[in-house]
Amino acid sequence: MTSQESTKIFIKDPNKTYGLMELVDGTSPLVEKVPEDTVETFPHYFLLMIICTLSVILALFLLSLFFDAPLEDIANPLVTPNPGKAPWYFTGIQELIHYTDKPVIPGIIIPLLLILWLVSIPYIDRKPKTRLGTLFNRILVGGERRKVLILLFTSFIVGALIFTLIGSLFRGANWDFVLPWR
Repeated sequence: MTSQESTKIFIKDPNKTYGLMELVDGTSPLVEKVPEDTVETFPHYFLLMIICTLSVILALFLLSLFFDAPLEDIANPLVTPNPGKAPWYFTGIQELIHYTDKPVIPGIIIPLLLILWLVSIPYIDRKPKTRLGTLFNRILVGGERRKVLILLFTSFIVGALIFTLIGSLFRGANWDFVLPWR
């Protein structure tokens, strides 16, 4: 098909917002138009990710050579451990359950509300007006406009960390409060 035949079939109309680049005379408007100061993902970023992954694996391997895992005896179904602790990522919820009479509130409702809140953050903060720059500059500029979100998220992280540390380190037999260095 020649260009003259394509102009008969596809009439040039300034009101149209689309075009078939192979059939229109000239070149594509997006040819050789790339953002400045960019680096291709492969191989540069990919190699950086491989190096970081291997360095973390090496660090974990070296830590495992020098420190043994605190394993317990073989599980016996007739003897339960005292206290029965949840894994570290659930000890905060277990600690909350310890303080209340109704386990439904800290065990189901509070985690559900936290998950719903974390899911709704992108919809609450739809237009972050931060400028590009260093990480410190982004935190300061974003901090001026997002004080409530930063305060809520920081309090959530600090509270979860405190309850997890108390439940993991400071609970002994019969769920009594004990100091870990005794």
